[in-house]
Amino acid sequence: MIIILKLILALSFLQNTQEPSRELRAAMFLGSRSAQISQKLPVLNQVVLVPDEATYLDEISRWSTEQRWPVLFQKEPFVSQFIRRFAPEQCWVRESVGQSNSNNKNIKREMTRTVAQAWNGTASIEVAFTDVGIPPTGVVITSEDDSARTAAVALAAGRGQLLLFLRSGWGECRDILNQTQTNSLLLEINSLLQSTGVQYENLGDTIDAITLCQTMPARVEFTRPHDNPIAITDVIGRNEEGKRFAWTGWIFGTKPNAAYIAMCSLFLERDQYWFCNTYPNSGNWASYGLGNIPSLLPQFGIDFEVVDGTLRGLQEAEAGGVTTDVAYFTSKGNADFLDMSDERTAPTWLPILDTPSALYFLHSWSLKNPSGQSTVGGTWLSRGVYAYIGSSHEPMLSAFIQPTQMLRKTMSLIPFLVAARWQEGDHMFSKPWRVNTIGDPLMLCPPNTSPKRERLSPERRSGYTSAKTLAQHAMRVSIESPSDESFADAIHSVILLGEDSMACDLWEAATNKGAAGPSTAHAVLPALFRLQQQDAFVWAFSTIQTPTRFEQDMLWQLTGLNADTPLQMLINNLRKPYEVDDLMVIKKRIVSTRGAEALKRIIDEKLKKASGRNKRELQRMRKEYGG
Repeated sequence: MIIILKLILALSFLQNTQEPSRELRAAMFLGSRSAQISQKLPVLNQVVLVPDEATYLDEISRWSTEQRWPVLFQKEPFVSQFIRRFAPEQCWVRESVGQSNSNNKNIKREMTRTVAQAWNGTASIEVAFTDVGIPPTGVVITSEDDSARTAAVALAAGRGQLLLFLRSGWGECRDILNQTQTNSLLLEINSLLQSTGVQYENLGDTIDAITLCQTMPARVEFTRPHDNPIAITDVIGRNEEGKRFAWTGWIFGTKPNAAYIAMCSLFLERDQYWFCNTYPNSGNWASYGLGNIPSLLPQFGIDFEVVDGTLRGLQEAEAGGVTTDVAYFTSKGNADFLDMSDERTAPTWLPILDTPSALYFLHSWSLKNPSGQSTVGGTWLSRGVYAYIGSSHEPMLSAFIQPTQMLRKTMSLIPFLVAARWQEGDHMFSKPWRVNTIGDPLMLCPPNTSPKRERLSPERRSGYTSAKTLAQHAMRVSIESPSDESFADAIHSVILLGEDSMACDLWEAATNKGAAGPSTAHAVLPALFRLQQQDAFVWAFSTIQTPTRFEQDMLWQLTGLNADTPLQMLINNLRKPYEVDDLMVIKKRIVSTRGAEALKRIIDEKLKKASGRNKRELQRMRKEYGG
């Protein structure tokens, strides 16, 4: 009853005296259904970490209508990222059930049974839903051959959705599905939906949400758009005439990453917001600024931070990482660069996220190839974004909903991904177009005044070992038998629990005992980064011969602007394929301390393998200094 009342009030808030459209009412009703399901499912205040897919399925099958909890693969960095935000009372490490699903011919049956058992059933999802008296809130579509099936089973079990299986082999994320292939895909999905016997043909009926969990091309050709190619998630969920009958979210990636996306959507609250606007306060750009958001958010109990839209403002804000639940970011650019309000920069300078985040990113082309980690979109996803609204082709600014309107819609219980879509008849881009929606289409970003899910005390079960116990054991071993490896194990174990300060203490102890080495340094760098201990970070980094890309990212974002950072360390860690954007940060230091010839030698060396924008900008820099 509370949800329905909020829905009525929100409708009035959103449209004032205007009669809400059928599509808007359907979007809000979908959100209210999602909220009602979640609030009826108490959460144990724990996280369970599993070593493999068979154990993952077995753990989710332990869910019930009385209690459920996050289940993640024990793989960094996303595990500790999730734990820092969820802040469980207890974290368990579960032993393997002793079998592998990787070549299991019965994987479909196991997944289906897992979903049914999570709803107190046995083998049939439909029967389980009937027995508990709920209609399905949506459908999840995956392939038995696709690694993202881990997200599919979690979201079907977590949201009360039907689980359907589609054939694989449609292409990679970077591809474009031609019109014939697109039509074939839509026909197969329609056949799957028909097979359920549940109404789905119109918005406002039983099925209004589709979650596609498998590798697909981000862009497709379709018969009804203004211009091809368009976003795959704005085609799936439409009929052959282009009319929408459902909203679609898309998930792809490895088994651990897909599971992370699902668990973030299902179990995290979203009450911390972060804004970075690079658009000028003039013309049509002005309507895509913050508007009255700073005065609006406190009404909903939301804390927020606004970051200056200059490149320097972004770089200063991201030192030590960004902690936020939802990020709104406006910029111009392409898949390989973004324009701040004053300068152009590379995806490498996008923020490192210390906790998981949903993202509304107004920018052209960012999701052209979302699986490419050197692209704008791929960088965001690799840093922990689990819900992403962005463009896969040039969309035009007005393809995006204005941030103020987007916020009003999400505060009105419209799901995050759904809120990004124009309603039919309101705008030319309500037709199939180029904005993609990655993540769970039933995920809400509600007011912080909304009822919270009940958290119950953790429960120890068969096969569980406390992560705290494992951490205590690892620390004892490191003290009793100090070595680079033993201290690294201890540091990893406490970072997993969100104990960054303890990790730094262990690093200091290892250093004092002469045991600190590359393994310990690899382990402690993220904690030093988040605590912004620059001197210790630089010392630890210097012990590593071959730093990872993520470690290089932390180096630049924490210390790149610091004049005390060893210059040669930064030169040695210019990040490919965008070395010029790092060189821009230190070029004056190089010239002032070593001369213009030294800078030109660095440029000449990088030009040997440079291409695209990086090559053009390096050539311009060389001319600037007498090339």
